[in-house]
Amino acid sequence: MRLMTSQRLSHKERIQLLLAGERIERTPASFWRHFYHKKRTAEGLAESMLHFQEKFDWDFMKVNPRASYHAQPWGAVVEYSRNELVKTKIIDYPIKAIQDWKRVEPKRVSSPALAEQLQALTLIGKKLKGNLFFLETVFTPLSVAGYLVPEKEWLVKHLRENPDLIHQALEAITQTFEKFVEEVLNTGASGIFLATTHWATSNSITKEDYLQFGKPYDLRILNRVKDAELNVLHVCESNNFLESFKDYPVSVVNWDAADPTNLTPEQGHDFLNKTVLGGVNHQKELLDPDPTQVTEQAIQQRSKMEERRWMLGPGCSIPPETPPSNLARLRNLVEEWRI
Repeated sequence: MRLMTSQRLSHKERIQLLLAGERIERTPASFWRHFYHKKRTAEGLAESMLHFQEKFDWDFMKVNPRASYHAQPWGAVVEYSRNELVKTKIIDYPIKAIQDWKRVEPKRVSSPALAEQLQALTLIGKKLKGNLFFLETVFTPLSVAGYLVPEKEWLVKHLRENPDLIHQALEAITQTFEKFVEEVLNTGASGIFLATTHWATSNSITKEDYLQFGKPYDLRILNRVKDAELNVLHVCESNNFLESFKDYPVSVVNWDAADPTNLTPEQGHDFLNKTVLGGVNHQKELLDPDPTQVTEQAIQQRSKMEERRWMLGPGCSIPPETPPSNLARLRNLVEEWRI
């Protein structure tokens, strides 16, 4: 499907005006996905992100690195994927017993996995030449800790048995990523896409647990980039703790608003008083080969978000098998909405 675009506003201008509460000529849109087979090198990651952007001309780019880059500085061993549809796997985890958390110490941004990410961002920034907002995906410190163990239940058990030890590890992780996100901005990136993954949800821990082991460290990361042009908070999964993030210093919040256990986009906007990114069910309508359903969903969401700050997007990374025709249809749709 041919894409229809217009340059009345640049992508950056459109988002800047939206965040400022100004009326804009169309709804911004962005979708993001993994290219698992391209994530072994900085060059491969940069190439896949740039190609996806060139194909669909999104209003901003969310860089989708392999999740395991967060754990590799502490010794996670990775089996890289050669298949576009198969995730890279961690095959050996650093934490095998509770006392192993003592070995989680601050790491330098020159650690290979972190340095590789900075190189990829630099390559992307040179290609985009400041014409598009692009964000590096960074996991919250608690989420990074969750990638150091084979099962998330291990971390839950350990934080209950020895909270001081887990706080010690979270401090080391936070110090590492405080320095990393500062370097992210030095590559030309516009900000970060901070993701809670499996942790800001009652599916894993209590809200009280998150307020103790999650939020203080999240805020330290965000405060290091509080002056960035664009920061997005992504709250993953069902039964999320979205209401706990009202005071986070971010411009935009993204979550799975299609899940009936979470707030709707309009509810989240009104409660948080932040720009909402979402409105498309990436696990259902977006996967339907017939674009009718996802088109109607986007149209309905637009009517509900009238007079609210909103960008069209998914509730999380879209599946690699998403029909490209559906993405093209949605990209064309926002052009059709021009006023």
